[in-house]
Amino acid sequence: MARDGTLRGPWRGRAYFVEIGAKASEDLAALDPEALELVHEALDELETNPRPAGARHRKAPGHYSLRAGPCHILYAVNDESRLITVERIRPLRRPHDTD
Repeated sequence: MARDGTLRGPWRGRAYFVEIGAKASEDLAALDPEALELVHEALDELETNPRPAGARHRKAPGHYSLRAGPCHILYAVNDESRLITVERIRPLRRPHDTD
């Protein structure tokens, strides 16, 4: 995935394309530079392994979450089309957070 959130091509050894959804794009824009770099590294890794160690299956089929620094990446995997759609990038909740 390119740093501007667009798809990269050609495949160049990647097993999957990573697509950033509209809400996730807004979430990326709100991150501080350090968190942004950690999220980009995790997204780059998803291109070769859509279910890395630490990825957690969510309730909906094909949906996962992955921790990247101070954030959770919420994404869906479509193995048939080899596409990962990033739905949200949310900050981790601290135990005292209530919302």
